[in-house]
Amino acid sequence: MKRTTYFVLAALACLCVPQPASGQTLKQPASVRPVTTDTTYYYLEDEPSPSDVQQPVVEDSKEFDFLGECTSCGGVGGCDDCAGGWRLFPHAECCEPWTLLPPLPGGFTLTGWLDVGATANADSPASRFNGPLAFNDQNEFQVNQLYAVLERRANTGGSGWDWGARVDVLFGTDYVFNQMTGWETYQNGANKWNAGPDYGLVTPQAYGEVAYNRLSMKVGRFYTIMGYENTRAVNNFFYSHAYTMMYGEPFMHTGGLLTFEGDVWTLYGGLVNGWDQFDGLSDNLAFLAGATYAPCHGAYTITGSIITGEEGVDLGGPYTPRTLYSLVFDWHVTDRVEYVLQHDLGWQEAVLANGESAEWYGINQYLYYTLNDCWRFGARLEWFRDDDGFRVAGARAGNPFGGGLAGNYYAATLGANWIPSLNVIVRPEVRWDWFDGNGLPYDDGTSDDQFTAAVDVILRF
Repeated sequence: MKRTTYFVLAALACLCVPQPASGQTLKQPASVRPVTTDTTYYYLEDEPSPSDVQQPVVEDSKEFDFLGECTSCGGVGGCDDCAGGWRLFPHAECCEPWTLLPPLPGGFTLTGWLDVGATANADSPASRFNGPLAFNDQNEFQVNQLYAVLERRANTGGSGWDWGARVDVLFGTDYVFNQMTGWETYQNGANKWNAGPDYGLVTPQAYGEVAYNRLSMKVGRFYTIMGYENTRAVNNFFYSHAYTMMYGEPFMHTGGLLTFEGDVWTLYGGLVNGWDQFDGLSDNLAFLAGATYAPCHGAYTITGSIITGEEGVDLGGPYTPRTLYSLVFDWHVTDRVEYVLQHDLGWQEAVLANGESAEWYGINQYLYYTLNDCWRFGARLEWFRDDDGFRVAGARAGNPFGGGLAGNYYAATLGANWIPSLNVIVRPEVRWDWFDGNGLPYDDGTSDDQFTAAVDVILRF
């Protein structure tokens, strides 16, 4: 096993993170830390993964003009910088997106978003597939997500009992990446109600929750705590996704997860039915755990998570131990600059044809700059190693890229987020992918690199 080498590489990468000058003052308030509601980049509320960090907000008065425009509400420059606080309904709560429906009886809310985008591939592949890219895997227009969330949040305020529940429903081309074995598909992988390869319906989350003081327990289907990026479009800066998120980590779990929220530590632990599985050919309990350290000064957070248990291959055997850990360091360098470093390492024992183990690992780096409440710029640089050609493959039917290529996948992405109102996010990006290994994954198996330009629009409702 070569894991020791990559532990050392990951540690060296962490040591190479630049440190601020001694005279530089961090301007984030002490309240910046992972919470159960996340404003993510746009003051939009949704449930984060443990590594998501609340965007710094400067406390300020909240005022409206006679048209209902939010003229002051804090943030880097205030919502009035470029009409970012414009409201559809006058006198709605300042700097909060409008919703189609008011709160429902019993404390429930029904919210969602529509995410549509298009990708242009410089190679114009005949298949119209962008190789192993995800979720914008096709060289065309896609309705990626029509997403609805019915939710009652469990909120004890730190004391007493409360309960919650949540159901997420996703329709669109992203469905194929978010199916759970034994629920949207049969145990052999055949679709149940999704007949076509392009558009389908999935329910990635459906769980109940009980909370007491600072403890809470989820039971059902829920998104993983692993990694940095996630399925929900409103929780990601970029339209496209990293190889690490798509091929190196689970998407969701079925089981139970216990969470303890302390002052600076948040701890997670639970038992789940493996990776992306509701009812498989073989059901095996896996151990899922994690911890987030968020010091009171709010300058950074460190999140570590691990999952280990027996997993199969191609919806069947052999079932052998699989382990993955993920580390995420999220540093608010100043009130405008944020840097994120992620390292993942996974392996599955005795799973290759020669009886050896398979490994995959990588390092992702993100750098964001917030110009004002309407513009944010970002860069992502990724190295992902599929050491044995075991993980990376085209997920959608019809994609000529079948995987099995051992080597290094690299990707450099530049993008921006334009937020003309609190309910609209436009995400343009350009991306260059290249491969160093055995085979040609791009342009229908004829090239070792690929250039794409893409843009999507998110409407929150």
